[in-house]
Amino acid sequence: MSPSSSSTTTTTTTTTTTTARTSTATAGHGHQQQRDELMFKKIFPGLQRSGTQIIPPDRPNLRIICFANSGNAEDLYTNEGLGTRRIVSPLLEFCKKNKAELLSVQLPGRGSRRNEPWNEPKIQTVVREIAPVLVNELRDVPYVVVGHSVGCWLAAQLVDVMREYGVKEPLHFFLSNFPAPTINDKDKPWRKNKHLSEQEFQEECRRWDVQEVVFTGIWKIYHPLMRADFCLFDSYENDLKEKTFASDVTAFHGTEDFMITKNMVEQWETMTTGAFALEILHGGNHLFPLEKESKIDWLKRIVGVIEAKVMPKIV
Repeated sequence: MSPSSSSTTTTTTTTTTTTARTSTATAGHGHQQQRDELMFKKIFPGLQRSGTQIIPPDRPNLRIICFANSGNAEDLYTNEGLGTRRIVSPLLEFCKKNKAELLSVQLPGRGSRRNEPWNEPKIQTVVREIAPVLVNELRDVPYVVVGHSVGCWLAAQLVDVMREYGVKEPLHFFLSNFPAPTINDKDKPWRKNKHLSEQEFQEECRRWDVQEVVFTGIWKIYHPLMRADFCLFDSYENDLKEKTFASDVTAFHGTEDFMITKNMVEQWETMTTGAFALEILHGGNHLFPLEKESKIDWLKRIVGVIEAKVMPKIV
């Protein structure tokens, strides 16, 4: 992957825990539901490591729900790295200073969930596993969602499902380098991976800016994981309509992403009746969060919007 450079240039368009928590929540259909602690820790294993955990009965001022890209794990958001790869995460620093809790979703097939079945997964199935675990966390605490790449579709679908539980929409969506889910099949720039040979699949991964190191000795680990992860967008059957949401949306596009175009990212504006802003990351390819400086720039911009647009709404 070629290095990405950081920039402050912005294009904007505006239209008009380790401890048990025992509270119960009422799902949309009226049944009482208690959170499954084991499931919570399985889905959000990085909460304690992130340093943002708020211990009950204390409550956070804000929760930030995060989804990573295909082939990646929850620690894209919860881990600042080691040695020369370490960054001081502007998002984690914001959370610690403002009593905000960061919940980054760990999908099966990686990390502590690496031995769980993960074969041709579907987005709707995945979010319906996550949603009941988050009911208690989001019913009475304001939240925002952050998604990168296919994480954008996971985030949008989760918010839609959460409404069935009586949970309000987030105060803000932060979505990067992926088209709106209403994109027509004929306009999707990727090839479905199911029928690709191993060589063809590697070529497809390179089009997504996957780093060359992945195709070395560690390919035997990443190959099945990425095959499965790619099924999330290959098999996705969109059931979201335009103007589904009322939340404000900030979308990001890296100028060196030659798979997902700026126009595709701009289509997120059609998904909401709220305000829309497009942020341009100059030099960023599709996987810019894997590049140190670009990641810092991206997270700083997210924090800037939270401070300016989200925090004033929180009483």
